[in-house]
Amino acid sequence: MAKFSLLADQENYKTTDPDLQNDLEARQYWFDLFEKHFEKVLDAAAVAYGQRAGKRIESAREQFQNLLSLLRENPTDVKNILPDPPAQAVAEKPLGVMELCRLREKVLRENGLDDPFRHVKQRENTAALQAYPDVISRVGSLGTADRWEYLIRCIFAGNIFDLGSVATLDFATDMVDFPKALNQIKPRPWLIDDFDKLREILPQDAVSPAPWAKTVVFVDNAGADFILGVIPFVRELAAHGTQIVLAANELPSLNDITADEAIDLLEQIAQMDEKLASYISAGLFEVVSTGNDVPLINLGEVSDELNAAAADADLVILEGMGRSVESNLDVTFTVDSIYLCLLKDPFIAKRLGGELFDCVCMYKSKK
Repeated sequence: MAKFSLLADQENYKTTDPDLQNDLEARQYWFDLFEKHFEKVLDAAAVAYGQRAGKRIESAREQFQNLLSLLRENPTDVKNILPDPPAQAVAEKPLGVMELCRLREKVLRENGLDDPFRHVKQRENTAALQAYPDVISRVGSLGTADRWEYLIRCIFAGNIFDLGSVATLDFATDMVDFPKALNQIKPRPWLIDDFDKLREILPQDAVSPAPWAKTVVFVDNAGADFILGVIPFVRELAAHGTQIVLAANELPSLNDITADEAIDLLEQIAQMDEKLASYISAGLFEVVSTGNDVPLINLGEVSDELNAAAADADLVILEGMGRSVESNLDVTFTVDSIYLCLLKDPFIAKRLGGELFDCVCMYKSKK
């Protein structure tokens, strides 16, 4: 694992998720949230793995509760509790939300519950695939200048279907109702709203080239998020000549899409979308693994595969709250970057001066 090659300051990079060792209020909030959410995860595991998994589920519940109790009592004892904490994490910020995510995944995997939301992802993928033609038809009906806002709103709407958030868990476990999700997206101006800056440089007609030759897109959830949010947006970039690198998790985590799942879904979508299929045939799409296995991402530890694909990129897109504002809010890159997410946690929203379900469209120019 290596540091992400497009970081502007690799030596001083660190994630920006809350410091749970020194912030008592944040520690209480996130520990309580993880404890509550883990019960939802185990409920999903009971469905995914069936009655035979009963003992494993109880073992995971007891193990996770015990580890959280140890951390509540002594949040500084990270080395003895967290699963192989990275040297950077121990040295600079020993306990954050990312470490709690890693702890949860460790417990699940040790108990043979690696992918507790696999049945939900499958169902959501099927529903989103059925809705895809309508979304693309709507995109095609809009003028080029109007498409971009609609496409970004689709990303926000897809981001609602997130099993990592207590606020959206019930919504996300229902069948996809994408038009309803779109209607729930707040109007502009959004909490962080750089869309006007983007609109000035994005193609304004069908023949203008995009300002970027290649982009690395850190994707988030399976289902509507990927199929109805990310793919229509990057499809439009590809239509204007941008090469697309979709960077996804190596291993399952909640309903995050993995690289293998992204490859499979991209093939399925291409079968119903001739334009997308032509862009793929032209070599404009690539899927790589980030090497990551949690909903947040530490850009100080990514796969060599990702760095090889990113070597000649001139744009980074961080999609989803976990990978963007929660863990990399203050990060700068050697290239342009776009942050797109829906705020689905009140703590994160408050930290940004906003409210639950506010939208973030942030653009950072390398200049």
